[in-house]
Amino acid sequence: MCLPKGSANEYASRHAIETHSELASPESREIYSHHVALPSMKASWQRHLMISLFLGLLAIPIYFLDEAALRPSGGNWINLDFRGLIFWTYIALFTIHVTLSSISVLLFPQSGALRIQLGSMALSVILLVTGFVIYGKLVRRQLMHVYEIRVRTDKRSDYRSLLC
Repeated sequence: MCLPKGSANEYASRHAIETHSELASPESREIYSHHVALPSMKASWQRHLMISLFLGLLAIPIYFLDEAALRPSGGNWINLDFRGLIFWTYIALFTIHVTLSSISVLLFPQSGALRIQLGSMALSVILLVTGFVIYGKLVRRQLMHVYEIRVRTDKRSDYRSLLC
């Protein structure tokens, strides 16, 4: 027996859909209609993986750019070392992007790969900046809290020394 183009699994699922579509109710046809969307879903996952692989490999030149551009500098007694700032920011952005785009490809397989990638890139930048802002505010609030505790304890110790 000669199978049509494609794998045996694709032929079996197409054959099952054709066989059951004549006998099945409209509700069960909706269940089998999900299997028809598999080739486009597979293609969108392949595009997604190719784009993600390219963006992941882009981390290598970004690492070397980061090392060259942000090497330690400064005066005699203060050395500023910002190595890793660009690289780790890119890695955080890449991680957020891959997570969002994978969820988007899973939820919206018929959308274009480029549209999903661009949308998740924009949302990744927004989430990353929002995360940095929230982290900065939390650190500032924690420092203010420590400062207030220190001021309270310093005032108490001053009063105790005045009383004795």
